[in-house]
Amino acid sequence: MAEVTVKQLAETVGRPVETLLTQMQDAGLSHKSADDAVSDTEKQQLLAHLKRAHGESDAEPKKITLKRKETSTLKVAPSAGGKAKTVNVEVRKTRSYVKRSSLDDQEDAAREAEEAVRKAEEERLAAEAAVRKAEEDARIAASEEEARKAAEEARRANDVANKGAKDKKLSVPKLGAVTKAREETAEEKAKREAEEARVKAAEDVRRKQEEKLRLEAEEKARQKTLEQARKIAEEIESRGGDTPAPAVDVPLARGLVGTAYEDSFAREDREIRRGSTTKAGGKGKGGKKKGQEEQVFRPTRTLSSTLSKQHGFEKPVEKQVYDVTIGENISVADLAQKMALKAKVVIKVLMKMGEVVTANQTIDQATAGLVVEELGHNPKFVSETAMEDSLKDAIKHHGDAFTRAPVVTIMGHVDHGKTSLLDYIRRAKVAAGEAGGITQHIGAYHVETDRGMITFLDTPGHAAFSAMRARGANATDIVVIVVAADDGVMPQTAEAIDHARAAGVPIIVAINKMDKPSADPDRVLNELTVKEIVPEEWGGDTQICKVSAHTGDGVDALLEAILTQAELLELTAVVDGQAQGVVIEARIDKGRGAVATLLIQRGTLKTGDLVLAGTHYGRVRAMNDENGKPIKSAGPSIPVEILGLPEAPDAGDEFLVVDDERKAREVADFRASKLRQARLDRQQSMKLENLFANMGKKEASSVNIVLKTDVRGSLEALTQSLQALGTDEVRVAIVGSGVGAITESDVTLAESTGAVILGFNVRADSAARAKCQADEIDLRYYSIIYELIDDVKSAMSGMLAPEHRESILGVAQVREVFRSSKFGAAAGCMAIEGTLYRSKPIRVLRDDVVVFQGELESLRRFKDDVQEVRNGVECGLAVKGYNDIRVGDKIEVYDVTIIKRSL
Repeated sequence: MAEVTVKQLAETVGRPVETLLTQMQDAGLSHKSADDAVSDTEKQQLLAHLKRAHGESDAEPKKITLKRKETSTLKVAPSAGGKAKTVNVEVRKTRSYVKRSSLDDQEDAAREAEEAVRKAEEERLAAEAAVRKAEEDARIAASEEEARKAAEEARRANDVANKGAKDKKLSVPKLGAVTKAREETAEEKAKREAEEARVKAAEDVRRKQEEKLRLEAEEKARQKTLEQARKIAEEIESRGGDTPAPAVDVPLARGLVGTAYEDSFAREDREIRRGSTTKAGGKGKGGKKKGQEEQVFRPTRTLSSTLSKQHGFEKPVEKQVYDVTIGENISVADLAQKMALKAKVVIKVLMKMGEVVTANQTIDQATAGLVVEELGHNPKFVSETAMEDSLKDAIKHHGDAFTRAPVVTIMGHVDHGKTSLLDYIRRAKVAAGEAGGITQHIGAYHVETDRGMITFLDTPGHAAFSAMRARGANATDIVVIVVAADDGVMPQTAEAIDHARAAGVPIIVAINKMDKPSADPDRVLNELTVKEIVPEEWGGDTQICKVSAHTGDGVDALLEAILTQAELLELTAVVDGQAQGVVIEARIDKGRGAVATLLIQRGTLKTGDLVLAGTHYGRVRAMNDENGKPIKSAGPSIPVEILGLPEAPDAGDEFLVVDDERKAREVADFRASKLRQARLDRQQSMKLENLFANMGKKEASSVNIVLKTDVRGSLEALTQSLQALGTDEVRVAIVGSGVGAITESDVTLAESTGAVILGFNVRADSAARAKCQADEIDLRYYSIIYELIDDVKSAMSGMLAPEHRESILGVAQVREVFRSSKFGAAAGCMAIEGTLYRSKPIRVLRDDVVVFQGELESLRRFKDDVQEVRNGVECGLAVKGYNDIRVGDKIEVYDVTIIKRSL
């Protein structure tokens, strides 16, 4: 317990302050005033002193025996003409209370107290029975006394009657006198009984009032006593079960606990009397005892439970500090949960830091760490890729590393001959079969030469395939940039150079189309130098090869340069072990499902291996080379096509072979949830950024499109290109996209969203075509990417609001103002510029400020109405709806031309 003053302790135990100070000084304490503080140790010292003063031992339990004897008188109603009798009733009560050193002993003491209460109740009931018997005896004695007095009165009356019978003269009158005397005695008796009833009623009223006052006083005393007992019980509980309870000062305990017990007995007496009047009324004697039995032990159980039961909960006194693990990104709600706080607390801290977020929005690792430190916890930064890293670390590669074939990416501007050059090297004709003569996919091939094998990746040169070129540069060892000798360095050429430098791979330049008469290699070299590509012959470090894909000139020199560069790179890879690599391309084939083109970078891929690629995993059911021939295994630097994945993975995803399918599923699910969360964060950030910017603005129009392509790379390129066409007024909304044929579900989606279905190198099945015709859905096929982009751009241009362009046709100056009954104010003007037209809109300018805008009501030359007035001619005119024309105003005639806009 906390320290209390001497005055508070005296109030608690119910003793005067002077008495308590005397006892404390006898105990060796230095307290001299009522305001001195008393600690728990000093309380123990005081109680030990009081205990020794009363001859008690510390080891012996303290037992308090309370004896009470009550003597009361009972008045018995007097008989006729007699005196009231008084009966003395003595009630003796004995109570014992044992104070022990543990809570279990206190429970035993409570049980003993209950037993004592029960015995005292039996004694009280016996005393009441004695009182009732005494009352009955008194009533019987009073009845006998009344009967005796009545018999005596009758005997005296008979004696008088007998004496009168001897006297003959007075015999009749004497008899009448006796009768009259008897009648007077009965009347007096009735009056006496009425008076007794009145007195008894008054006595009952007085007794009830006294009983009410006594009950109220007892209730106040009981409440005060129970409060003191509660304080003692709390002090005992605060010491714990192992701490010895303080010794009890017998006089103080007698005054405190004894009062509590006596008050409890008084309450029991009232409840018993109440029960005897209610329960015993209809149940007789047995019902009364049952009511008494139920009332006797209830107060005692309440007191014992108050003294013995402890509360098990303890409020923490120190703030809990948590170690909060934070990944690369974490939502506000998850961060608050890890700190056992509400999300609004974290949001408030972030708002103080200048960040406006919601509970479901994610924040980065650094911001989350600042929030955790601000709230007094310990941040622990972890990597979210720990699961993937552990999976990669589990991959085992055996044996030594061997020299592998280089992976070479052919890059350059569109139509500069990249695929034609590769066709000559492969002795194939791939370019002839491509739509529009341009490459729209990444092609992967490996070629056997006299000096070894080379793997080529052919990337598109169109501007839409920037992401494909970036992936090709990242998955390659050497980049060959093809530049047409007659065209020079173009935008995609410069972009390819930037991708190669970003990937950190060496560059070899092949100047193609050297067989054309318009070829100018020197101009190409100058343009390359501007891009910091300096040839070796000019003192640089870049190999330049002049080739012709048509005649084959310089191709062998190009292959020699590639292999020389590969030897300088010392490319090696482990053959034995689980395969790892990158997804070059993926598509959906009807009948075969998902087909993925993989480039193996290390290890060996076999049929039946469990492959994890991006967010998908599955076993390799079949494997083909670039020519479509089935193979059983493939080593490093070999491109293959595999079947077995449930869906087409994204181009550019890394793949690896795993042994445990459960781990593969966990990693795939984790990646999918991460992508979904990133998409939601991107949408949320766009909403927050544009929330205030879009207020009051008209909502932009949109062209809804359902896009289906043959491969993932084309889908990615088209999605980026179409979304880049959007402006503030119109945008492209891709409501559905995917790889594979156009199905009936795609048509249903287009119908519900009002979209156009665009197919790139894919076709719709029969059910989808029939539904398109029935629902009149616009379905278009494309095989060249820029044709698709141009059509979408034309559709967006048609949704742009037309431009209104004004042109001033003529200006007239007001020279005089006339009043007309027909037109109001009429102005005499002189045309000073251009021509005035009767049917065109006009403006009234005053001091070169527009004061009115409307149309002419009349235009006259002298008295004739005319349709136009040329420069330098006087005229009269009236403005429709405007009469405030003044001398010196200018009348400006203009025309509005509507111009169709385009992107």
